[in-house]
Amino acid sequence: MKALHAPVLAVYSEPRERIYRALLAAPGRGWRVSQLAEQVPDVSVEAVRTTVYLLLGDRLVDVLPRRRSLTWRLNDEGRTTVEQITSGWQRSRETGRAES
Repeated sequence: MKALHAPVLAVYSEPRERIYRALLAAPGRGWRVSQLAEQVPDVSVEAVRTTVYLLLGDRLVDVLPRRRSLTWRLNDEGRTTVEQITSGWQRSRETGRAES
């Protein structure tokens, strides 16, 4: 997995897991923060926004050009990284120990 500039992206939280699951369900989709927040209504808009900006900072998403508002999607490296993070969380749950 890529070394993250924002290691908090790999730290488990239920909101982050829901955000990642939504992103992985439609990896090629272009998103705006508001659209992703609608997709995960039990997660605050602020948590979605913070996660998106951390993903942007780590270059795990690409900004889609010529859009009126910030629109982005997971790039290949982002999809691989998010898959590895969520797989690590699953393994941790299966073995009963915390992993970040």
